[in-house]
This record gives sequence, C-alpha cells and structure tokens, in this order.
Amino acid sequence: MSCIEKKIRFAATELISPGDRVVVAVSGGVDSMALLYLLNSITKEIACELFVAHLNHSARGEESDGDADFVADVANKLSLPCFIEKLDIAYEKSILRTSFQESARILRYQFLEKTLLSVKGHKIAVGHTADDQAETVLMNLIRGSGLRGLAGIPRIRGSIIRPLLECTRTELELFLKKHNLTHRTDSSNHQNKYLRNRIRHDLLPVLNEFNAGVAENLVGLADIVRAEDDWMAEQTQTLFTQLVVVEGVELSILIGKFEAQPLAMKRRLVRQALLHLKGNLRSISSYHAQQILDLFSQAKVGRELSLPENLRVYCGYDRVSFSVLGDSGINCDNDSDIKPQITHLKIPGVTQIAESDIELHARLIEPPVDFSESITKYEAFLDLEKTGENIHIRFIQPGDQFIPLGMKGRKKLKSYFIDRKIPRKLRPKTPILVNAEGEIIWVYGEQISDLFCVTEETRKILFLKGIDP
Repeated sequence: MSCIEKKIRFAATELISPGDRVVVAVSGGVDSMALLYLLNSITKEIACELFVAHLNHSARGEESDGDADFVADVANKLSLPCFIEKLDIAYEKSILRTSFQESARILRYQFLEKTLLSVKGHKIAVGHTADDQAETVLMNLIRGSGLRGLAGIPRIRGSIIRPLLECTRTELELFLKKHNLTHRTDSSNHQNKYLRNRIRHDLLPVLNEFNAGVAENLVGLADIVRAEDDWMAEQTQTLFTQLVVVEGVELSILIGKFEAQPLAMKRRLVRQALLHLKGNLRSISSYHAQQILDLFSQAKVGRELSLPENLRVYCGYDRVSFSVLGDSGINCDNDSDIKPQITHLKIPGVTQIAESDIELHARLIEPPVDFSESITKYEAFLDLEKTGENIHIRFIQPGDQFIPLGMKGRKKLKSYFIDRKIPRKLRPKTPILVNAEGEIIWVYGEQISDLFCVTEETRKILFLKGIDP
C-alpha cells in the first residue's frame, strides 16, 4: 500500500462514518480526481456510498463543457451517481455583488449542499490539499491576517470534509500517473492575475528550495494555530459580552477597561467589534486594527477613523464607538435602514438578539421528532450536521436569497417578504439566521431553508424556540 493510500484511509476513517452517503465535489482536476479514485477504492472497507457532483461555471466556454463531460464519463465508468449543474457565474456575480471567484465559491457550495440534500447525504468531500493549505496560510500572511487566517482551511466545517489536507499535489499527480488515471487541466490555474496562482507558481517553488517539506510544515502550523485560536476566541467572546455596550446601531467600549487588557486581547476585541458590525473582516487589515488601538491609547475626544466599507470609529469622553455609516452600509433595496449587528447563536443556550426583545433558546435533541404536534412559526427543527455549529443572527442584506422549505429554486428574500405581505417597516427587523458560508438557514418567524430541514437521515437535530415578539 502506497503512502498516499495510507493517508487517505486514515483520514477517511476519521471523517466518514459507516453508512455515510458522501457527495464528492469533482472538478476534473488532479486533486478532485485523485480524491474520487482514492475514496472509491475504500468505500467497501469504510462502508460508505459515493455520489459525484460537478458545477459547470461556464467560465471557459467549451473547456468548461468538456470538464463536465469528462466528469460524467468517469462517474459512469465507476458506476457512481453523478449530478451536474451549469451556471453562468459571470451573470450570477452581478446578483451576488461579489467578485467572480467569490461568487463561484458561494454558488459551488450551495450546489453541493443542494445535492447533499437531494441524495439524503451526510458529508461533502472536497479536494483541498496540503498545497492549498500552504497557499491559504501564505496568502493570509501576506494580507496581514491574524491567527484565524494562519489557521487556514479546517478539515471539517459543517457537512464539509477535506480528506486530502495531509496530501501534497505532487503525491496525487504521482498516484494518478502510476495508475494511468487521466484528469483535466484548468487553463485559468496558470493565469498569474490571481494572488493564489502567483503564490503557487512563484513563491512556493522558492520556499521549497529551503525546505522541500514546506507545505506539510505549513499544514502542521495551521493545525496548531487553529487549536490555540479556538481557545482564545472563546475567551474573547466572554470578555466581549462584559465590556461592549450596544447602543442602537453603534457599539462602544470603555477606554479604561479596554486599555487594562493584554495587547493580544485588545487586538481580538477590536476585530470582534468590527465582525459584530459588518459580519465579516474582509477589507480589514492589521494596519486598520493598529489604527484603532492607537485611537484607544492616544484617546482624544473627537478623533475619528474612517475605515473601508463605511466603518466609523469615534473617540468620545470615556469610550470609543464603532458604527457603520452611509447608504451602502445600512440601506437595502430602498427598504428601511438595516441593523448591522451580528449575533453569534449559543448552542446550547439562550441568545438575546441585538436590537430586539427576542430570545432564542437552542438545544440539541435526538431524532426522531413527532411533527404531528403543532409547531409555531417561532420554532424550528434543523439538521445540525448541515447547518454546522457556527450560526450567526443578522438582518436582511442586499442580494439575500434562500430556498424556502418545500421549494426547489432560490427566491430573493425581498421578493419573499413582498409575496408574504410583510410590512416594509418590519422587514429590517426580522432576524435572519445564517451559517458559516452565509447561507440563510431560517427567516425567523417565517420559514426555514429547504437545505437545512430535518429528514429521515438526520442524526443531530438543533431545536430553536423564540418568544413571540
């Protein structure tokens, strides 16, 4: 048995349980083809069932269509069910209002989750490798990321598993070559207009001259950092609830209490405050964080910082306040102002939703559930393995869309509100629960997403109950 086969067998037994139905994301490239063949070689041993899923991005014309045909042909030869969907990402990104690559990533995971639901599956296997992990860590390092960025790509996130994170791309290429297995080559992988490609083609080869095992070492670094970062994140959240005061669409921190904290905690509190306001830390660098730290340490009433995406940090008499300004920050499709607060759902526990009287009680229950009993619109039964435990509560944002329970296609949240005759003034006040990928799980008091409903295959149920506002 080769080294690569030992690695995949060990990873698969840790990530896949007997009886699991696993959707394998297959692009046709080296990584995903090796993943498919390696998993297929041990399905009987680990007693799992595989399904092939391929999203045609339509980004490279005939080449993209050729990738889809290739994947379908391989799946047929392996006698595996195959699901292929074609989307025009160039068009979809105008709706999502993100870059092409980010839109492709969002839609790819939505397609995979939809496929998982359709086959009543348990896991989605994707082909990220040690090289991808190394590239991600280096990319985040170059961007000035903190520990969270250096933690890289997790092995497990919700229903997503990554069995190849201990394998290098070279190992996978040698495996395919040894067994005379073909794959497709994505021409865009050689375009150095993307940072990841420049790191892959220019930076990593240089680093390999110093240490041929640099990719594996960076994977090990990511593992260490992730464990320590998870622990520090828990401490930060506890302190954040003690020090931060939410006032309307602003939050503030008392300067004296903030300055009494260690520097590492102060940095985390700053990033947590920004995350609380905008829901992500895109466009926020270590330079911006240092500017805010300087505002605290050199406090002067009236000093103000203007950060990317309409973020404002203002120094008052005894506190520093954070807020989001401007229409692009708080206006949604000409509806009323949107509250930017982001609240993390405590599982299990009770969560007070910012700017409302609503409390959400979350607990885990064992299936089955007796759905014959009356369920109020303020209760939800969700598949925890599909939602993941990293759930946040926010309010409507431009471009929001989801798949209402029982439907197949996506619907814009604004259109849903209009169809349901939800008063305009109530729309910005309706809590929205989303997972780590930003996918809407539950429009509170209205409808859950079809992607996260409980099925006969559900093994972990998250039950949520809120008070009637």
